[in-house]
Amino acid sequence: MGFLDKLLNFETREMSQMPSASQISSDEEDCCFDAVVVGNRIKTILEENWSGCELRKGVPSDRIGGDNIEWTYSYGVYRDGQAVTMINILDNPNDYKRKIVLQSKEACREQGIGYVHFLLHLPNRGSYILERLREEMPA
Repeated sequence: MGFLDKLLNFETREMSQMPSASQISSDEEDCCFDAVVVGNRIKTILEENWSGCELRKGVPSDRIGGDNIEWTYSYGVYRDGQAVTMINILDNPNDYKRKIVLQSKEACREQGIGYVHFLLHLPNRGSYILERLREEMPA
């Protein structure tokens, strides 16, 4: 058996040992480094758990009274036209420590608006997103 035969046979065994799509909920699969999947999960979770909320993409900080910073939140959750929670999806594992990110979080707190961020290097499973949103979303 040649090198490529061994390699291909190994890959076939590895693939056969992986759980099938029916065994894993797509919302519970890891989606590391995929902002689109995280955004879609946020949207789905909001629709299923908080009726009457609207998800807006790319909300500038001045829309929530954060005039002293120039930041665009990845998403804003609105109810009856009022911001209730801002969401940041952060690319870099250390972005949550950046001054501008901390200021964007503080701007939310000053306005009585919930704030949550998701780091793209983490799995961001649906259950985790739901848990984090429950912590910040008003009843």
